[in-house]
Formats: sequence, structure tokens, C-alpha cells
Amino acid sequence: MDDGKISTVNYPVVIAGGGLVGALTALLLARGRQDWRIAVLEPQEQGPAQDKRTIALAAATVALLEQIGVWQQVAEKASPIEHIHVSDRGHLGMTRLHAAQHGVAAMGQVIAAAALNRALYEACLQETNIEWLGGAWFERAEREPDAITVHYKQQDSEAQLTAQLLIGADGQRSQVRSDAAIGMHHTDYQQVGIIATLTLSQDLDGWAYERFTDTGPVALLPLPDQQASLVWSLSPEQAEQTMQLSDADFLAACQCAFGYRAGRFTAVRDRVQYPLQLHLAESNICHRSVIIGNASHTLHPIAGQGFNLGVRDAIELSALLIAANDPGSYRLLSEYNQQRQTDYQRIIRLTDSLVRGFSNQHVPLVIGRNLALFGLDNLPPIRHLFARQTMGFRNA
Repeated sequence: MDDGKISTVNYPVVIAGGGLVGALTALLLARGRQDWRIAVLEPQEQGPAQDKRTIALAAATVALLEQIGVWQQVAEKASPIEHIHVSDRGHLGMTRLHAAQHGVAAMGQVIAAAALNRALYEACLQETNIEWLGGAWFERAEREPDAITVHYKQQDSEAQLTAQLLIGADGQRSQVRSDAAIGMHHTDYQQVGIIATLTLSQDLDGWAYERFTDTGPVALLPLPDQQASLVWSLSPEQAEQTMQLSDADFLAACQCAFGYRAGRFTAVRDRVQYPLQLHLAESNICHRSVIIGNASHTLHPIAGQGFNLGVRDAIELSALLIAANDPGSYRLLSEYNQQRQTDYQRIIRLTDSLVRGFSNQHVPLVIGRNLALFGLDNLPPIRHLFARQTMGFRNA
């Protein structure tokens, strides 16, 4: 395309964004509809972006990745979550979840986002009906009754292609969402998350911890080699001060907030911070367009459900599209939009109640949340339902 000419190609589906959710969607569609050609517009020229996050995969997500043959490529890079310990600092409320009690080997897995994204990308390259356009980014769309014209840039050249459906999997700052004039609802929790990798004096041995403090939750997820992924919620002022600390002082402050249940924190690296907010699109659809993953919703990480919610977007959208003659029909997109609302509201209620219920010290809430933790720990049926939801399974 270096001659700058316009090229037009027809595709049933074009996906803007080749990150985790975009690549997974492309893979599911390509395998389910081998008669379709699917184009992926990915701004990174060589494969996916080098995402530095560590993500927690629910058991249901891991099961899907196993089913499509991707998990086998990354399993050795992951750490299983075999036990979950939830506690309220300074109070008696506590609950423990064990994978064996719920009939699974692990309740989830912890993995570097970049490693999983690379495996999904390489799987996409093996599908002959996926055209991966590296160094290409979506600019705008023109919508007609039976088609959508997608304008994009690649290697400094303007290009376009026509499709029946445009899927926006282009992240929180989605250009597809902006182009479709889809509004967003925002909830600012007035918290900042500090993300880092800790070295510990002992291995977590499959334990994941969620410790609620007066500034918000502190989470530790198991990593190989006596390491843990830290998510520490603080007020914006506290986060700013904490980020300025030396490594030694940071470790001391983190140890004071979390305690010694997981042993001593001996080293820290890769400290970053970002605001903890809820973003939810007013709708997932526009004429011959749909947004999924972080383009549609970003959550507070308190329950570790963000990526897993995007995975379910990919599963449900793909299932509808695979059975369709016209993947961009209003009836189909409307059905998808309605299907996803129950799941969104369920997860948002969970995360929102945890954030609001465990991030303050009002006495009635303190009593209520400790009773809730006590009930989870001592009432197996309730604990089982909660565990199934945590693992991404719909039914009990």
C-alpha cells in the first residue's frame, strides 16, 4: 500500500484491535466459519502490543483456552490459583475458598498478558481465513444499509475495505466507539491502583489473597519463583506519596498494609499506577458495529473479572455470528446487546458492592461485611455459589 492508493476488499467481519479480546474473537470466528475471511486491524506492526499487565484468568476462561488449543502453549508460564483467602484487616471476618472443594484443579490461573496475547496472535496466523493487518489502525466508518466501509491507515497510506460488520475491540480509548458516537457512563471510585511485582520470602503455593484495608483492597496473586503480583488500592494522594517512596520504604508500607500472612516482602519491581474507575458503554451496538471488551466496559480490579468479562463477550458474540447469514444485521446485534446486559449487571454489582462495602470504616458496614465473610466461610452452599461466580461459571 505504499503507493497511497485506495484498496477495497470485502469481508463479512472486520475487527479493530488485535489485543486479547480481539484476537480471541478472530480465532473463534475463523474456526467457526471457515467460509469467511476476517480482517484484523492491529496498530502494532509486529504482533500485539507488549502489555505489561498480569491477569487473573477464571477457570471458565482457562477451559475455553484449553478447548481451542491455546492454553497448552502458555500453561507452563502460568501460576494456578488453588486457594483464595479473603480477609478484613483489623477484624475477624475471613473466608477461604479451595479449588478441590469445588471440583476443579484450580480456581483460575495467573499469567502475563503479553504471553497470552502472543499465543493468541500466533494461533490467528495459523488460520488461513484471518488476514492480520499489522501497523493498521481504524480511523472512521461509513455506514450503508447492507455494508460498512472501514477507513484505516497502514504504513502512512490511506486504505479502506467493506464489511458486513465492524467489531471494535480497540480498548478503553476505542476509536470505533467514538466514531459510532456511543456514550460512556463513568464511576470514579476515588482510588488509584498501584501495580507491582513483589519478591517474597516464601512461595505463595497457589494462594491468592484479597485483604481489605481502610484505604481499599490489597491483592496478591501467585507468580513463579517466590513472586507475587500486587494490586494495592489507595486514595490518589496516598498513591502519589507511595509511588515516590524508595523500594525499601515502599516494601515496608506495603507490608504494614497487608501484614505477614504471605511472609515477608523482600523486593519490588515494575511499579505503575492507574485510576480505579468503572466505565460502561451506554450501548454495545451501532448500525453494523459492535464494541466488546474494554471498548465496552472497564472494571475496578477488586474481583479480577475485567478480562474474563471480555472473554464472555467474545464467546457470546461469536456464537451468534457463526450461525448468521448477515453478521451485521440489526436483529442479531440487538440480541447480542440484550444478552450481555445480565452478565454486565451481575459483575458490576459484585465489584461495586465490594468496593463500596470494603473501602470505608462506617460501623454498620464493617459489621455487615464481616458477617458476610463469616457466612461465606461457614455456609458451604453460599460459598459454592460465590466460588462458581468467581470462576466464571453461570450455574451452581
